[in-house]
Amino acid sequence: MVKRNYVEDIEKALNERKKPVELLNIIFTFLNLKSVEIKIYNLLLKTSLTIKQIEKQLNISERTIRKYIKRLDEEGFIIRTVEQGKRLKYVYRAVPVQEAWENVKDKIENILEDITKVLKMKTMFF
Repeated sequence: MVKRNYVEDIEKALNERKKPVELLNIIFTFLNLKSVEIKIYNLLLKTSLTIKQIEKQLNISERTIRKYIKRLDEEGFIIRTVEQGKRLKYVYRAVPVQEAWENVKDKIENILEDITKVLKMKTMFF
């Protein structure tokens, strides 16, 4: 398995003046979001959809979509609302790129803080 160089990917995206969402997608992979989760996020950036609508658009099983929607919701990358139709239904939409970016930034800062704590603890014992 070839290890991906995320720093190079980010530098390349910046040099090519990629859109913010394209840069965010690279960082999503760094944070271990699956490609399907990134596809769902990008789809929900364009429009609000139900699980069934996502299923039709991406040709992925409902169960799989529910799993990834749950993770995206827990990570704060999508918003779920309830709409009244013939019956109540959940409708999902992605948080705006700016908000997702702030969320990613916070996650990276937390990772760096955790690493720093571990390194400080390790150096105390040497």
